[in-house]
Amino acid sequence: MQLYRLDGRQSGVSLARDRILDAAEARLLEHGPRGLVLEAVAEDAAVSKGGLLYHFPSKDALVDGLCQRMLDGFDRAQRDLAAADPEPAGRWTRAYLRSTVDEAGEPVDTSARLLAGILAAIGGDPARLAALRERFARWQRRLEDDGLDPATASLVRLAADGLWLSQLLGLPQLPAELDRRVVAALRDLTRP
Repeated sequence: MQLYRLDGRQSGVSLARDRILDAAEARLLEHGPRGLVLEAVAEDAAVSKGGLLYHFPSKDALVDGLCQRMLDGFDRAQRDLAAADPEPAGRWTRAYLRSTVDEAGEPVDTSARLLAGILAAIGGDPARLAALRERFARWQRRLEDDGLDPATASLVRLAADGLWLSQLLGLPQLPAELDRRVVAALRDLTRP
């Protein structure tokens, strides 16, 4: 949650929280879950450990904050892309595809690596995975009501997730030209 002052600028509390999340994300991306040491995150964020604990009372809370911010960012990207799409039918499916992989089938951002670190830090705890599962369920429902055949919209989502996951796991990649053709074929499926 972003806190704003009456003049519309972010408050110091919100800025400190964002700096902490930025530092935690950078450590997670650079060092993996082992690098997510509260003292190091606090130092990187230029706050005291007490300041970090004010915003995130535990390492679990920090990981949950990273997950929430990543999911919110993906949600925002989809909303922005859908809002800019002049064609109503399939706009959410196109937005999902475009916010997941680029034209070459590569993840559009660092979210694949970030999610890998978050999942490793969370482990298999079903309660902590609930927010992630709920968000994906919400996105799936949105695609099913997107004006396309629900099976087609689901196929595009699952294929985009597969391309993204292939990068995340470092699986053998498709040749570049085939990757581009796959993404173009998925994009074509989003047009009624």
